[in-house]
Amino acid sequence: MRHMFLAIATITFASVAHAGGVGSTYVDASGDIFDSNLSNIDILNATFSNDATNLYLSVAVNADVATTDWGKYLVFIDSTPSIGAFSGLNGNDPFNNPWNRRVGSPAGIDAFVGSWIDGDAGNLNYTFDGSDWNQNESGMPDLSQAASGIVSWTLSLASLGLSQGDTFYFDVATTGGSDNDPAIDLLSTDLIQPGWGYNSVSGLNLTYTVASSTPVPGIGGLAALAGCGLAGRRRRR
Repeated sequence: MRHMFLAIATITFASVAHAGGVGSTYVDASGDIFDSNLSNIDILNATFSNDATNLYLSVAVNADVATTDWGKYLVFIDSTPSIGAFSGLNGNDPFNNPWNRRVGSPAGIDAFVGSWIDGDAGNLNYTFDGSDWNQNESGMPDLSQAASGIVSWTLSLASLGLSQGDTFYFDVATTGGSDNDPAIDLLSTDLIQPGWGYNSVSGLNLTYTVASSTPVPGIGGLAALAGCGLAGRRRRR
C-alpha cells in the first residue's frame, strides 16, 4: 500500500530536506517486482519539491545503480485533463508516450520525462499539444548518490507546462531500454508486473501541488507550507 509523508515537521509527520526546500515523499513497497534480480529498478520512494523555476525529483531504488545502471526512469504527468494523450495499453500506440514504452495511462498524460543513467546519461522532457509530443528540454540526472540507489533531476517547470500553484496527477515508473518494454515498477501501485512481455497500466492517482513559494523550515515556513497544500495525496480516478 502506498504511503505519503506529509511535509510538516511534527511528531507524527516526517519532513524531507530537498533541493527545492521541504518536499513531498511518496513511498513504494520494496520487492514488488516479478524478479528479485531486478532490484535496480525496484522503486522505494520518490520525492518532489520545487522553487519558482524548477521541479526537483529524487527517486530511490533498491540497489547500487552506479554499478547496475541499465534501468530507465519515466515520469508521467497529467495537469490538463482536456489535453492529455489518452493512451492504450500497447507500446506501439502513437499517443502512448514519446518513448513508446508499454505503459497505458487511460486518464491521459500531457507531460512526460524519460531518463537513462547509463552511458552519457540524460533526460528528455516533453509536453503533448493535443496531437503531437514536443521535446522541450534535455538535461542530466544527478548521479552523486547512485551508489545508494538515488537518482535526482532538476526539471524546469516550463518544460513540463507547469506553473506555481498547479496541482498535477503523476506516476513514476522504471523500465528497460527497448521499445514496448512495460513499467516493471510503478510508484503508484504495489501490484506486481507479471513480466517483460505484458502490458502495464498507471492510474495516475498521485498528486503534487507546485508551491507558490519555496518553503522555509521553521515555524513560519512550515505554516506557509501547510497553507500551500504542498503535500501530495493519493486520489482515485
